[in-house]
Amino acid sequence: MNASFPPGSEQFDYSSFIDGFEEVTYWHFDWYSRIMAVLLYNGPRPALSEHECRFGRFMETHGSPPGRQDEFDKVHQLHVKMHQAADTLITSAEGGAHAEREAFDEFVELQSLFLATCFNLMRDVFTDICERSRARSAETS
Repeated sequence: MNASFPPGSEQFDYSSFIDGFEEVTYWHFDWYSRIMAVLLYNGPRPALSEHECRFGRFMETHGSPPGRQDEFDKVHQLHVKMHQAADTLITSAEGGAHAEREAFDEFVELQSLFLATCFNLMRDVFTDICERSRARSAETS
């Protein structure tokens, strides 16, 4: 195998990572929608701990794709910040009060950063898979 690939990339289950990451990202957007429902319709309060959501459990139990630890860590850090911002936001709106604008803006901004960072990680993982596939094809040609 080409030495330019990170150690462990031959054994890493890229398909499993991608499938799991896509699924938990979907569920995290569902969680985000539930936070909005609390604010707009006084809906039931979802779990606010980053350890209780599917995305958080995935990040804690799955390793980073080889060579992508920094990006993986950024996603994890933004995830934690989103949960903290959601707690602040929901707390500011307790008792029928309007949510604090600053707390709302921070939560929405973190959601956007989280989304972009998740997409970047997925794009780079797909790129890694394509490069490995091309290298294998070149080796067998």
